[in-house]
Amino acid sequence: MAVTSRKLQAKRSAARRLPDGAKHDAILKAATRLFLKNGYSTTTMDAVADAARVTKQTVYAHYKSKDELFTQMISQLCNKHTPSKMALADGQKVETVLYQIGVGFLNMVTSPDGLAAVRLVVSEAKRHPRMAQLFYESGTQRMVTLLAELLKQYNKRGLLSVPNAESASSYFFAMLKGSYHLRMILCIKPVPTSKEKEAHVQETVRMFMALYGGKNPLVTRSKL
Repeated sequence: MAVTSRKLQAKRSAARRLPDGAKHDAILKAATRLFLKNGYSTTTMDAVADAARVTKQTVYAHYKSKDELFTQMISQLCNKHTPSKMALADGQKVETVLYQIGVGFLNMVTSPDGLAAVRLVVSEAKRHPRMAQLFYESGTQRMVTLLAELLKQYNKRGLLSVPNAESASSYFFAMLKGSYHLRMILCIKPVPTSKEKEAHVQETVRMFMALYGGKNPLVTRSKL
């Protein structure tokens, strides 16, 4: 027992010598691993500190609460698969940008971490509505808002005709999920290949552009 304690102290001493940025990342990485493996309820800040090999005080110095850690985990998953604003502002065609966003989003929600996060939230949402709200706001709602802002810019430039950017953005992501997402959450095989997912995104973009592309979209507010 004494040997184990000395080893843990040695690991923490080594971690304390890491720069703040490295500690910040180590804590988030450890928290993500614990959240997805053990769930939100049973993951404690003490456990995160042990897994990150830092003190509990260090964890709180970087993250004020478990809620903040959970929110950062979801944001990191989204950022990993979301094209940067720079990439979206380099003069590419609307279809190309939508395709990039679509592939990133579908890869995110069907990735092992993405699926594990959804299963975690669904299993604990009733007991922890605050966690479910954080997941929705930092994940789904954030993605919908970012795309809606982009659609509004395309509207102003006459590249799209979208009566309601928020609704259109929501429809886009719903079409992307299709049946793939639920099947994968339920572990129903076969798992779609990369080519199949890319083809699905292309079809989704074509349908979206048929509805909202150019000055004469297939559906307009007056026809609804």
